[in-house]
Amino acid sequence: MNTWQNVLLTDSGFFDPFDLGRPLAPIVERFSHMLDKPFSKARVLFIPVAACDDESRQLADILGWELEKLGFLPGHITSYEMDDSISESAILDFDVMFFTGGWCEHLLKQIKASHFEEIIKKFVFSNKVYVGVSAGSIIATPNIMGCYGGAENEETAALGLIPAYIDCHCDLKPDLRPKQLPLPHILLHFNQALAVSSDGFQLLEDLEACHTIDWTYPPRFGVEVFRPID
Repeated sequence: MNTWQNVLLTDSGFFDPFDLGRPLAPIVERFSHMLDKPFSKARVLFIPVAACDDESRQLADILGWELEKLGFLPGHITSYEMDDSISESAILDFDVMFFTGGWCEHLLKQIKASHFEEIIKKFVFSNKVYVGVSAGSIIATPNIMGCYGGAENEETAALGLIPAYIDCHCDLKPDLRPKQLPLPHILLHFNQALAVSSDGFQLLEDLEACHTIDWTYPPRFGVEVFRPID
């Protein structure tokens, strides 16, 4: 059995999306611990495949900006569209595999079309760091439609790195409650992430970054939540 411990599934990345000047300390600290080297020395394979429209591409750009704010060097961040432009051996030399948010169905379809699932698992099982944001976190579940009752659908079967189903951006879903499902149903908020290993998972939370949403005029997730960057 493979033993691994460096999967980090975030809701919205490493910064408070309502205040991009504020890192989510517990999540950044666990990321640093997983990486076990200075951010400036690490190489990131940045995969924005889920970002297949203009708005999600803008958000992917913000996530790249976040990595630079943490101390990753721009020259050490390589964008990759799962297009065979980088060999498998070269991919396995990266320190971090980073999946942005966007459209989960599109991302899963591209992973399957390019047979990238096997490379992802080799990366994870060699204890490199997998980071997911939103769609990039949901594809780590057994099935991207699991929380909607689609867990038996092979077409939507995903990576199965975490024995749970995940809903993201639950700050913007009033009165949402976990469903009774065959696996735990986790409702992730902006200030939360899951640290996942072959032994299980742990919820990480920055309690100082909780936000009260005005449900009279709720913000729409996307560029209305993520504040413009300098």
